[in-house]
Amino acid sequence: MPVVEETKHLEVDAPLPPLKKGLVRLYSNRFCVFSQRTRLVLAAKSANYEIINIHLKKKPTWYASKNPNGTTPCLEKDEDIVWDSTITCEYGNDIFAENPLWPTDPLAKAKDRMLIDFFNSKIFPNFMKLTFYPVEGKEEFYQQEYEKNVGKLQENLVERGTTFFGGSQPGMVDYMMWPWFERWVLLDDIFPKDNFPTILTWRKNMIAAPAVKEAAIPDDIHLEYFKNFKQNIFQYDY
Repeated sequence: MPVVEETKHLEVDAPLPPLKKGLVRLYSNRFCVFSQRTRLVLAAKSANYEIINIHLKKKPTWYASKNPNGTTPCLEKDEDIVWDSTITCEYGNDIFAENPLWPTDPLAKAKDRMLIDFFNSKIFPNFMKLTFYPVEGKEEFYQQEYEKNVGKLQENLVERGTTFFGGSQPGMVDYMMWPWFERWVLLDDIFPKDNFPTILTWRKNMIAAPAVKEAAIPDDIHLEYFKNFKQNIFQYDY
């Protein structure tokens, strides 16, 4: 895979690094699940790109000119800019022809899009309620909802009968869901992972995928970041 240059997390007074003509730039944050989606796609495409990391609590003053929403990810090429993880992933897939991540069959692609929509609306919000943004008194409800919908996701993979949701290799649908499953270590004390053997096998196979290895954060760092997050400490450069 290409060597990817990556900055530390730039803060308020940091200057804007000069843009290199023809080189794709990803404005990211190492612990942003949405940024990781885009990094996974770029890694899967064997793309040449650079990462400019943004401190989301102390954003550089110039970042508003890149993304007026102030969020990550944001993808820039020769001063053309797109943002939002769904759009940046689509854009990355389109501008790099190698390793297309969507099925060529229109129905199969539509089914993958529907599965991503299901994940976005039913699985990751409940994960976040169980971890980073808990609601007091609603823990059991969110856990039940999460388990129910991970069960539906498992049923979908069983029906597909493939190693990955994308087939014999990870596809866009796998990479769009992966960041939350990488963070399963945060659920160790409350989530019965053994009840989902097909998802566990999928997760093991994903961990071995080259793009996932490139974009991975070790479990111990996830745990350290999570501990600090709960204390309103935002440390990104471990």
